[in-house]
Amino acid sequence: MTLQAIKNRLSAFQGRRFEQTTLGVLLVIPLVIVLLGLLFYPIASAVLVSFQSKTVGTPGRFVGLANYIELFTRDQAFAEVFFNTVLYAVASVAFKLVLGFVAALVLNEKIVVRNLFRGWMLIPWIIPTLVVGLMWRWMFDQTGGVLNFLLMKLGLVTMPPAWLADKVLARAAVIVANTWRGFPFFAITILSGLQSIPAELYEAAEMDGASVLQRMRHITIPGVRSVLLVVIILSTIWTFNDFELLWVMTEGGPSYSTHIFVTYAYQLGLMGSGGSRLGYATAVSIVATPLITLFILLLVPRLLGEEE
Repeated sequence: MTLQAIKNRLSAFQGRRFEQTTLGVLLVIPLVIVLLGLLFYPIASAVLVSFQSKTVGTPGRFVGLANYIELFTRDQAFAEVFFNTVLYAVASVAFKLVLGFVAALVLNEKIVVRNLFRGWMLIPWIIPTLVVGLMWRWMFDQTGGVLNFLLMKLGLVTMPPAWLADKVLARAAVIVANTWRGFPFFAITILSGLQSIPAELYEAAEMDGASVLQRMRHITIPGVRSVLLVVIILSTIWTFNDFELLWVMTEGGPSYSTHIFVTYAYQLGLMGSGGSRLGYATAVSIVATPLITLFILLLVPRLLGEEE
């Protein structure tokens, strides 16, 4: 083949590659436009509103960083809201992970009516959040709740605890409710990861004398690590933004003890006693974004481990 022929073939190849690249760009442009409209524009609008003093139905007035300065220096409730958000997210996700992992291990064994139990496992997850909140609010009710009724009948307490009126107990109550609702998602997802692990690995490990804990550490956990990463990230994002359950159960009370960023922003923006403060409420929501991002960035390397 002559040098000129090689150059001609190379030129034709580059031409086809350019055409494919151009076609790919043209096909991606509509998606980029949709993303800009549905994602980046709302975020940019929210950031702009956070720099304004704005109420419902009135134009905003630019105030610069005044909302953020007030939030970090003069808002006495913000520190408690920050603590509540971190506690609620970390505790809920941790409990859901442990319970979901244990449930997945049980459902992965050859037990009687296993498929029936797998179906029942999804019931808390598919129940509407509003119903879950109302149900747990009734269960934790001080006078008519089933929990205090059982505690009194069993003689474990002499006075029924005010679960949703005490700051510590209210925090525990909403974490319990969120854990009950969310752990089936962990269980079913981890179960799918467990079923993808070849049984030959366990058989070989057992023949080599590996204990149950050693098989768990070296086969099970590495086999579902990617699944754990996905469910923990998704559950963390959902828990940080879990508005409906908290609002139905406690409305952020008592005394801001169960307020997280989303409920606090909602109260400030739409239910403030001194009028709505949309700009200030938006600033509260904007502050939550770096917190979620930082949490995920710290979490991902620990779950993935060191890359070879």
